[in-house]
Amino acid sequence: MIPMLPDGKRIAKLECPFAELSEYSSQILVGVKAYSERGTGYLIMENGIPAIGYFSSDEGDYRGNDAILIFREPQKFTFEIMTYSEPELRDAVTYAINHKWLVDHQTLPPEEKAELSDEQKLEKILKQPGVLAVAAFFEGFPVHSKGKGDFEKVAAIAEDFHRAGVKIAGDLGIGMMDQIILETSEAKFILAPFGDLFICILTTTNANLGLIRLAIQGVQ
Repeated sequence: MIPMLPDGKRIAKLECPFAELSEYSSQILVGVKAYSERGTGYLIMENGIPAIGYFSSDEGDYRGNDAILIFREPQKFTFEIMTYSEPELRDAVTYAINHKWLVDHQTLPPEEKAELSDEQKLEKILKQPGVLAVAAFFEGFPVHSKGKGDFEKVAAIAEDFHRAGVKIAGDLGIGMMDQIILETSEAKFILAPFGDLFICILTTTNANLGLIRLAIQGVQ
C-alpha cells in the first residue's frame, strides 16, 4: 500500500470514525494511514483538518476532496498516526501533490457534525485504551457514569479533590485550575471540566494520557 511514502514515527493507533480522527489531531501535523473493511487510504492532517487525502478500494481510487467524502461516510477505521521529520514531510507532500491528493477546502462541502449527548461523550472517553471508568459529577454527586466503579464514593472524593486543586492553584497564583492528574502505582486519575459539570476518569497505569487528554478536549 502506498510504498513511496515515508514511514515516519508511529505515535498512536486508533479505531474510530473519521470525525474522531480530527479531534485527536487537532493540535498537530501528522501523516495517517487508514484501514477499513472497504479499503485503505492516507491522510495528512494539520490541526485536525485534512490537507491531503487518498483512498483506494475495489470500487476505485479517490483523491483529494473525493477521498475526504469517502472518509466521512459511516464506517469504522483503524488509523496509524505518524509524525514526520522535515525531510519526510517534504517527501510526503511532494508525493501527494504529484499524485493530485491535495484537498481543496474552497470546494469541499462542509461536514455535518452530529451533537453527542453527555452519555455518548462519556462512552467515547471510556473507549480509549486503558480507561476503566468515567463519571460526570456535580457538587459531589454522580450525574452520568460509564464503566465499573463505586461512583457515589468517587464523585464525593473527586469533589474534595477539585476544591483542593482550586485552592492550591489560588494559593500559588498560577491561574484557574484546568485539569488535575493523579498517578499512583496502581492507577491514574484525571479530573477535568465537562460543560457545567466535571468528569473524573480512572485508568490503568499504562494508559496513554496524551490520547485521553485529546479525547477530553473533544467532548468539552
